[in-house]
Amino acid sequence: MSQTRALFVMAAFVFLAAIAPASVTATPVAQQNGTIVQAEFTDPVPVEGANGSAYLWESEPNGLRVTVPPSNGSELYEVCVQNETGAQIVCDNQRAASGDRAVTMDLADLSAFRETQNVTVVLWPGSPGESEPIGSDTISIRVVEKDGDIDGDKLSNAEELSHNTSMLLMDTDRDSLSDGAEVNNYGTSPTSADTDGDNLSDAAELSRSLDPTDPDTDGDGIPDGVEVERGLAPKDPNADTDGDGLSDAYEYEHGSDPTKVDTDGDGLNDGLEARLGTGPDDGRTTPMLLFAGLTLFGISVLAARWAWPSWRHRVDRYVPSWLVAGRASTDDGASADDEASAERDTDEPAVAPGFDRAERQESSQPVLTDEDRVLRILRENDGWVYQSVIVEETSWSKSKVSRLLSEMADDGVIEKVSVGRQNVVAEEGSMPDGFGSPFEE
Repeated sequence: MSQTRALFVMAAFVFLAAIAPASVTATPVAQQNGTIVQAEFTDPVPVEGANGSAYLWESEPNGLRVTVPPSNGSELYEVCVQNETGAQIVCDNQRAASGDRAVTMDLADLSAFRETQNVTVVLWPGSPGESEPIGSDTISIRVVEKDGDIDGDKLSNAEELSHNTSMLLMDTDRDSLSDGAEVNNYGTSPTSADTDGDNLSDAAELSRSLDPTDPDTDGDGIPDGVEVERGLAPKDPNADTDGDGLSDAYEYEHGSDPTKVDTDGDGLNDGLEARLGTGPDDGRTTPMLLFAGLTLFGISVLAARWAWPSWRHRVDRYVPSWLVAGRASTDDGASADDEASAERDTDEPAVAPGFDRAERQESSQPVLTDEDRVLRILRENDGWVYQSVIVEETSWSKSKVSRLLSEMADDGVIEKVSVGRQNVVAEEGSMPDGFGSPFEE
């Protein structure tokens, strides 16, 4: 019994060894006689990251092209397609084009290929009596639906194709935003991590409530990426980050640093330099400014010294002495300007004739001005006198009297006309009829 059982087991092994090749031959065999066969679908779907697989629309027609080297003499072929298990999907008889040795099987749709990921194309000779295949080629395929969503990013497979995104990746540009969200919600590019090109990713802009489709959200002329990098305010067009009185936009446009109060480190605030017209980004302008300031100050001092006598004279004329603290008057009542004048007569008496010094010192009334003295002389002489009388009674120089009378005439206080070689001086409205101006009617 044991020998019989042993013989039975050996017979079983021999039988299994005999039938094993039969199950393998159900799948395509390698190319026969060294003939190389190449098969490909004519209209694959372009898919990024396909890794050698042919993606095919299930509902679209397609073609299967099989090429044989020209050395093969046959022109009639049968093309058969099998799945991974060796089951035949479809067969078709084809005639090779002249000189091409390529046949194309036209497929109305690929629904029959839906459940397989690898197909083997076997090329058989079309001549009767030939039972050995010429050769075969295996293709990795994936049949997909247009309305499907392989990667689950809320974009259909067909939409992914139209937006140049990968139907295998939820985030084609790897910016942490799904392709569907970029297309449907944000209006950004799913193939570019920085849609507006401001050196700030779309996700970073959205996290800061910025516009990822506008490189300058607040419209201040500074790209959002620059503002974020330098710590500025990308949503405030009037921001002044360093508080120097110049907006960030102005400083960015003119080359100064919106994060530094004194860009060039010359000790002058950028805002002050902008108002002065110097360069806030050029420290060499400070010495020039100091030189200009000192020059202007010197000119001002010289001008003041030149103009002071004239102003002093006007103060003496129109402002009572008791209103001006410390204003000195000369013994004869003349102004300090008259004392300083080269034309002043140093020998003139201290007081006018008939005016007692003691009385003047004891009087509580303010000292008369030069104009008051002239008016008093005119009023004591019926409102008019010859100019020489004023010279005699005041003991002033002729030039001083002439200058004083000209000023009083310009101010409308007196009238002055020439009669022969003399000038007649009269209080306004007191000029005698015979001395009137020849131009008056």
